[in-house]
Amino acid sequence: MKIAISGSNGLVGSHLCDFLQTEFRAEIVKIPRERLYGDAKSLANLLDGANVIIHLSGASILSRWTNNRKKIIRDSRVETTKNLCKAVALLKYKPEQFICTSAVGIYSSLNEHSEESEEYFHDFLGKVCIEWEQAAMQMQKLDVATVIFRLGVVLSKHGGIIQKSLPFFKLGIGGRLGSGKQQFPFIHIDDLIKVYGFVINEKTKGVYNLVAPERVNNAYFTRMMAKTLNRPAFCHIPSFILRLLLGEASTVLLNGQTILPNRLKKEGFEYKYLTLEGALRALI
Repeated sequence: MKIAISGSNGLVGSHLCDFLQTEFRAEIVKIPRERLYGDAKSLANLLDGANVIIHLSGASILSRWTNNRKKIIRDSRVETTKNLCKAVALLKYKPEQFICTSAVGIYSSLNEHSEESEEYFHDFLGKVCIEWEQAAMQMQKLDVATVIFRLGVVLSKHGGIIQKSLPFFKLGIGGRLGSGKQQFPFIHIDDLIKVYGFVINEKTKGVYNLVAPERVNNAYFTRMMAKTLNRPAFCHIPSFILRLLLGEASTVLLNGQTILPNRLKKEGFEYKYLTLEGALRALI
């Protein structure tokens, strides 16, 4: 099996390359950033013969959103996806499956959301996710089975929120963000990687919410981090401080969605880490 991957050096991509080489004995084709933005014909030459394309590329969202930064965030997701579709359209033999990343930030922070929900958030990130998924679904018109993964917060000791917050919690100065009531939809990196193998094996298509079944909020995450490390966590970062530091981007930390991974449960995916406490104990 030949699998082409964008964003292969990122948190998810680096884990995924190792997993696919081990579990599928796959030949991995890493898509360089310049090819994603470059000529479609050159990109098509790189993709030729791939059975599966996995699109993980996307600029970091946790920085102040200037107009230029917003363009980088959007283009790294939407325009690169469009370019992949253009490249695949040039191929005589199309890949069997295209797996594109999205995020649970597409949903409103109100109510619960399964994959069937169409209550979308129309802030900047919500609109980017909508455009991103619309671009990805153009692959379906090329007779390529298209999968969209709406990711929650990925828990890994090698990056993301655990790596960033762990030093503070070890010092006993960890704390909740804002009210702490915002939902915290999470998934352990090992379960996330397993889902890729699951959908490749099952040759599925459509949307999946990639979160663990347990529903928790930011305050609970704070308590569990402190408990796992046996440290206090009395600190609190007020919402206005985050807004001063990050501006509009503070919504990433202050908003949260209640997400139901209905499709994974229905199709029989077996999580290794069903609870936040179990995931944190395994990581820390």
